Amino acid sequence: MIIQCPFCGAKYEAPPGRGFYVCPYCGTVISEGRTFENVYIFKPSVDKTTAFKKALNFRPFGSPEDLPQASPSGADLHFLPLYLYHITFQPLEELETYASALAMSNPPVKLPRNYVFPARWRAPFKPSLERIGVFHSPDLSPEEAFRSLNDVLEEAHAYASVFKTKVTVRWSFEGIVYYPLWNLSYLYRGRNYKAVVDAAEGSVFYMEYPISWRGRAGGLGLAAGSLLATAAVGALTAHYLGLYPQIGALGGALAGLGAAVRLLAFAASRTGRYEAQYKL
Repeated sequence: MIIQCPFCGAKYEAPPGRGFYVCPYCGTVISEGRTFENVYIFKPSVDKTTAFKKALNFRPFGSPEDLPQASPSGADLHFLPLYLYHITFQPLEELETYASALAMSNPPVKLPRNYVFPARWRAPFKPSLERIGVFHSPDLSPEEAFRSLNDVLEEAHAYASVFKTKVTVRWSFEGIVYYPLWNLSYLYRGRNYKAVVDAAEGSVFYMEYPISWRGRAGGLGLAAGSLLATAAVGALTAHYLGLYPQIGALGGALAGLGAAVRLLAFAASRTGRYEAQYKL
């Protein structure tokens, strides 16, 4: 279906059946034929050059020392739609909070698993005729997106359990928030890598990077050290319990096998991947 933006007049194609439509040119949101009023934005404060510097100077484990000299090859600014919620926990009024959740099932950039976006420091959105990035439309309902906030709810329930209080969760949909992310690509020794940088405050969300020979050797060393450490702990535990230390060492080594295998896979790979931890 073709939609004409009521603000900038641009026409764009959008799939039918969605609750909200976002103009990719100016970011105006419409719902059921009317302009949606409660729209916010996290203002981008990190430009393209700074975003590349943040990524290439990040230096995750195993990356080469000359990574900052890699060549930028592409950059796109994306505005992802989030749903904003006001959440209360009765009868514990002090737990009242605002939270935001990604409103897309397939975001155009690589995101960390279980990442919870911030809700504070948002500002009212004002449409602009100048296209500074790509605005994306939600394809999830507010009810579907709210399910991704399990960590927020579990933290509140854990707090309530200390006081042996059962809480009732109530939430209201407060609007849409745009969050800006730089989707970057860069070249290192003829190979292309991706990175995603928070355009609001500059942190690295996700990064692919080459693994140096020193990084691979470090991965092998950590794998061996992990097995030896867990085997030693197992042997000491078995000795304390009056069992054969050899059995304890074997059990400890098996317990640490998963971590060792991941480190060995890292050492054997040419590409490393970093993902940011989620925020609360």
